[in-house]
Amino acid sequence: MKKKITIIIGLLSLSILTACSNSQSVKEKPSGEKTTTQSVSETVKANNGVVSYHGKYLELAEDVDTLERDAPIIIKATKKSEKATVKKETKENVFPTEFYTMSDVQINSIEKDTTGKLKENMSIKVLEYSVEDVLVEGEECDLTLDGYKNMEKGEEYTLFLEKNPDGDNYIPSNAVISKFPVKELPKEELFLDEGETTVDAKNIEEIYQEIYQEVLTEYSE
Repeated sequence: MKKKITIIIGLLSLSILTACSNSQSVKEKPSGEKTTTQSVSETVKANNGVVSYHGKYLELAEDVDTLERDAPIIIKATKKSEKATVKKETKENVFPTEFYTMSDVQINSIEKDTTGKLKENMSIKVLEYSVEDVLVEGEECDLTLDGYKNMEKGEEYTLFLEKNPDGDNYIPSNAVISKFPVKELPKEELFLDEGETTVDAKNIEEIYQEIYQEVLTEYSE
């Protein structure tokens, strides 16, 4: 398993240069597999300042029981800080080919930990699938995988994680359906894009919202 999402875009047409302000869709070259739950990201969807890379999924939890079963670690944690990484393969690439955010979170409580290494008040690094306010050809864009929205600093979340074997950090156990605000938020504040991503004809945001309600009930104070 890799510690970051790598998106290989290749040579795109000039139309993508206006993606930050216009709604367009383009094809890209596939990247390598990341985990057993997510394989390649094959399309780029740009809308209202958000560029969303749409992934293919071999398996995606559709209920909280599956999410709990597959997650080695379940914690409640507060985000403290973050460091974004955005890279281009060459100077000629006007669009980023790799992006991710590494967030520092403080553990408030531990619901499950098969590793036995976590403790309350411990700080750990968690990989997140978006970077906001990236300057591309003079326009500011948010880059995201399937509309994923980063945790807000100072806010508490229920996280379903696994240890990254290739680095000193933790990764979501079920791709973009692994992070849930403890304080209930309206649907429009949970994702960066407009909810157009689908998996087997079912909207990812709809799946997330259904599980979110279960998590709110089961992990309430």
